[in-house]
Amino acid sequence: MMKTKLTNYLWPVLALCLLTLNNAHAQDTPPDTIADRKMDLTPTLGKKDYDDRGEEIKYPRVFGGLTFTRIDWGFSRLIDDGSFNLSEENQFLDYKKASNFGFDIAQIGLRFTDQFKMYLSTGFEWNYLRLKNNVILDQDATTLTYSASDVAYKKNILTSTYLRVPLSFEFRTRKNKHGDRAKIAFGAMTGILLKGTQRLKSEEFGKQKYRDNYNLATFQYGAFARVGFGSLGVFAKYYLNDMFENSPNQQNLSNFTFGLTLGF
Repeated sequence: MMKTKLTNYLWPVLALCLLTLNNAHAQDTPPDTIADRKMDLTPTLGKKDYDDRGEEIKYPRVFGGLTFTRIDWGFSRLIDDGSFNLSEENQFLDYKKASNFGFDIAQIGLRFTDQFKMYLSTGFEWNYLRLKNNVILDQDATTLTYSASDVAYKKNILTSTYLRVPLSFEFRTRKNKHGDRAKIAFGAMTGILLKGTQRLKSEEFGKQKYRDNYNLATFQYGAFARVGFGSLGVFAKYYLNDMFENSPNQQNLSNFTFGLTLGF
């Protein structure tokens, strides 16, 4: 199964990064103070996981508050029963491009040492599916159904909006001579569906927007990994649940996303 294969692909990456963490910089780590932070790209309101008074930090340290960080922007691929090719039943969902965007707005966690912390955060996440076909998804349908349209749509986008809640375990190297660090984070994520939207644009009717849950999964869950240096990084997320619920034809249709992270 593709789910097992993709999960297995993450482990070599994590193992390599952890090996790097263990072997990096044998010297003692300088105290983590505000003076060492040359540029903080993560606006945060609340207790930080470093000492904002310029004093040496003491561990363990609880931190948390409002934030605006881990801004993800990337591409998505639908996986249909272990394949990147859609089955005949799901050809109406064939897409030109699929993308993912999200960010965190609040967090609470515990930094155990200078190199390891864990935290629970929450934010928002959007998935965009730019459909190739001129189809209109039926609203309030018991299962996911659609109607073919004679209109040639310039845009036909299915958007899902989720409240995301990831649990992260983050490691970082000791600082190099420039005060920079490499980081790796991984963990589990879940999300609650806030709304679904289909946006259409055509010469005949202009812009149209319809809101419905479109049988999108009420809850989504999966695993993620991030690797970065400083405030920039890359991410990969794999959603273990089906993208749609109560829809037998869409069983085992899931989502895989990857891209760039700012504020990591």
